[in-house]
Amino acid sequence: MFRTTALSLFLASATPSPAPAIASDPVAQDGPVHQLRIYRIYDQTRIAFHERFRDHAARLMARHGFDIVAMWEARTEEGPEFVYLLRWPDEATMVAAWERFMADPEWAAIKRATAARHGRFVGDIEDRTLRLVDYSPRGRVR
Repeated sequence: MFRTTALSLFLASATPSPAPAIASDPVAQDGPVHQLRIYRIYDQTRIAFHERFRDHAARLMARHGFDIVAMWEARTEEGPEFVYLLRWPDEATMVAAWERFMADPEWAAIKRATAARHGRFVGDIEDRTLRLVDYSPRGRVR
């Protein structure tokens, strides 16, 4: 009896387990995307930057279909940063909206005028396209 039980346990442990199922990609390939933009701004033009973004850029972005979720200012060792999050129905819409915004003659005139008055506003720009993972609590980001 003991020998049969021991042999059964040995054979059970020596039998290979079935291979784990291949995991599916958790990153959404369709549907909405978010875009995280981080601008390195300068202390000496920080207030003018915020005025330009609030009074002009945000208004023109809305005209071109931008959905601004939130905006923040952060501070790093290098200085202040302006951070904002955009929501897009898909990546193609994002690309087309940016092309329209950057080609907008009103935006070009505002940039020229504010640069002439205040100098350079923005240093490095980081741009990240974010795709939801399938285990994200979708309700937390509108």
